[in-house]
Amino acid sequence: MNRNRKWMLRIFGGFLAVMVLGTVISRTAASALVAQVGIEKAKRGRLSYSYEGEGTVVPVQEDQIFLWPEQQVEWTARQGSTVKAGECLVQFRMEYLNQSVEKKQAELTQLELQASQQQISAREQARVPAVAGAGQTLSQAQQQLELEAQKEAVAQAAYEQFLQAAVPGNGGAASAETDTWAVQKQELEAAVQEAQAGVEAAAQALAQAEDGYELARQEDAAWDINAANASRAAMLGAEAANVQIEAARKELQRLQSYQAAGGKICAERDCTVLQAGVQPGALTSGSEVFVTGSGGFRLKGWVEPADREKLRTGLETDIRLGAGKKQTVKIESIEIDTGGAGSGGGEDAGDPASQSQIYWTSPLPENAKAQNGDSFTWSIEAPSEKEYEQIIPLDALREDMDEAYCLVLAEEEQMLGTVQVARRVPVTVLKKDAKSAAVTSGLTPDDQVIASSEKYVSEGDRVRLRE
Repeated sequence: MNRNRKWMLRIFGGFLAVMVLGTVISRTAASALVAQVGIEKAKRGRLSYSYEGEGTVVPVQEDQIFLWPEQQVEWTARQGSTVKAGECLVQFRMEYLNQSVEKKQAELTQLELQASQQQISAREQARVPAVAGAGQTLSQAQQQLELEAQKEAVAQAAYEQFLQAAVPGNGGAASAETDTWAVQKQELEAAVQEAQAGVEAAAQALAQAEDGYELARQEDAAWDINAANASRAAMLGAEAANVQIEAARKELQRLQSYQAAGGKICAERDCTVLQAGVQPGALTSGSEVFVTGSGGFRLKGWVEPADREKLRTGLETDIRLGAGKKQTVKIESIEIDTGGAGSGGGEDAGDPASQSQIYWTSPLPENAKAQNGDSFTWSIEAPSEKEYEQIIPLDALREDMDEAYCLVLAEEEQMLGTVQVARRVPVTVLKKDAKSAAVTSGLTPDDQVIASSEKYVSEGDRVRLRE
């Protein structure tokens, strides 16, 4: 009995030993196969953005001086040279300037003469209206018709009176009287006919005089309209000439002011010539620009458009001038460059300042040795303006066809006991930086987010914490 019991105990002990050995072997195998992971917790905070770029040293103040138009340049200060206040920047050729003044004076005199001529033309011209002569002719025709009518009436009365007289009787003596009567009658009839013809001729002359008078009246009306139009045109011509006179007088005064300045454009303050804009001997059009800088120097850092909204004034920026040491400055302003002549590009067509873009400015660091046009590099580590409730490592963020998600450490009961597995938690990505992602999700402050792993891990895989 004791022997059987001992035997059973040995068998049971062997079984336990095998079980222990199997568990050890199993756990050892699991340790070799299960991924080791690193964890982090979602936390409140800000994202951090990194920016870098290049920049140029420029004057604190840049002034654009447009050169006088239609003048010949004799001399200019060299680009890069330093000019004291009151010293000459541009010298124009005085002989050419004096000739311009003389020409403008002659032009002004000619315009004044033209204005006087137009004023004379605008005055009403003296003339005798055509209707005056036509009216006199009409009056004469009317008087002639009245005279001819009177002659007809006298002739007609004499003829009728003659017919009312006694007709001569028969007989020799009577026969002679009859012949005399007939002759008188014939003469009176001829006088009446002649008077009637005079009336008809006078009536025709009167009709012609009336037509002539109407035509003369129409001609006078047309002449009055044309004269008024000519006078108005002359007045407008005089007004136009006066406008030209005023413009020429102002231009002459401008040229005379150039003369009074000795043909020189001088610096208003101590400055450095950034851009000359014209060569000696050239005739100016008025579009040439002379650019100067004054007031010391500042930093002008060029920014990519995509980074504009992420930068703000007051951010600390690391800069390096040439091969010098790294220094820290604060952004003073953020502006947009128009790409004009004052951008500091100078003759360097490849300089980013020659193009329109966004830039930040900052005072030049104390004791920094720099000149206009020197280049520098800059970099910024800037926190986001917004603070987010949940930020997870960017390496913890995963995406598939359905959604963005992360894996968290969870415990699960299995045959060999409690094990750690990866559980999927959906997230919505708000923003990212180079290392982190701001999300909204169902993560709790205690969730252990899998941020790294020695091998690829999927949802449901067993994992273990990295030792």
